[in-house]
Amino acid sequence: MKIPALPKLSKGTWALIVAVLVILAAVPGLGLIHFTTSHSFFCLSCHKNQEPTDMWLPSRVHLASTGCVDCHTSRGGIVLTHVFSASDDLMNQRCVSCHPSIPGMEQKGLDQVKIVKVSHKKHAEKNVLCIDCHRNVAHDKGTPRTNRPTMETCYHCHQAHPRTQACDKCHPINLVYTKK
Repeated sequence: MKIPALPKLSKGTWALIVAVLVILAAVPGLGLIHFTTSHSFFCLSCHKNQEPTDMWLPSRVHLASTGCVDCHTSRGGIVLTHVFSASDDLMNQRCVSCHPSIPGMEQKGLDQVKIVKVSHKKHAEKNVLCIDCHRNVAHDKGTPRTNRPTMETCYHCHQAHPRTQACDKCHPINLVYTKK
C-alpha cells in the first residue's frame, strides 16, 4: 500500500498549519493544568497530611463551590499556574472582594445581632484585618468546629476588659431565647 504524497504547499502555509495544530494541542493541555491546580484535590494532596487533619475539611461558612483558589490566590486575568498564599494581606483582599459591604457595617439594633455585637466599621477604621478576627472562618482548629471567632480571639486585642465583665456587653441577646 502506497502512502499518499503530501500536497505541495508553500512554506508559509505549512508553518500556519503546524502553528494551528500546536495551538489545538496546547489548549486542552493548558486547560488540564489550570483545572488540576484549581481543584481542592490538588491542594489536599499535600495539606491532608498536616495536623490537625480536621482543619482541611470544607468550610461550614462558605458555599460548597468555594475552593482553595478562591481565597488563596489573587484574582485577575487568565491564570494557568497559580501562586498560592495565605498571607494576611491577600486573605483580607479576598475576604473584602466577596464581602465588600461588611467592613462598613455597623450593628444598630439587637435585631441585627446574631450572636455577638461587633462593629465591623470601628474595627476597619482601626485597620484591623478581617483575618485578625476570622482566621478560622475556613480552617477551624477548634473542637467542636464552629468556624467563628472565639472569645480568646477577642482577648488578643481587648485585654483591658477583664473576663469577669458581664457577658451581655458583647452578647446582648439571650442565646437560648425563643421568639414568640
